[in-house]
Amino acid sequence: MSEWCENSNGNYVYVLDSDEVMTVYGRNGEWFGVYDNRFTEDGFANPEPAMALMEKAVLDDRLDLLVKRKPPKTGWREAKKGGYYCVRSVGILNVKKAKTGKWFLVINQRMLQDKWFETADEAKRQGDQL
Repeated sequence: MSEWCENSNGNYVYVLDSDEVMTVYGRNGEWFGVYDNRFTEDGFANPEPAMALMEKAVLDDRLDLLVKRKPPKTGWREAKKGGYYCVRSVGILNVKKAKTGKWFLVINQRMLQDKWFETADEAKRQGDQL
């Protein structure tokens, strides 16, 4: 499991390609995995078993081990000055476009450091995982 890296949110990510990642995240004391709107069905007491299941499902092309879910309705709205915003338990999230054409996520007026996205939807998905 050496390819997994912990990000600033405390989640573990495994980068498969420049725009393709699988993630293991903690919620309510359990660890779950997600890849392409496919989730581990059950939570785990610690992240390692979730990582192992995600590797088997994704790297061994066994996506049948994961549960396909529709993306949740996010409640994202268009901002008057461009971009998008929503309110979550962590605060106000904004997705904005830089002059370079890349998108970034702002949480309570603080940019998520060193995190750039190709599309607004990618940035919104990251915000939804918080």
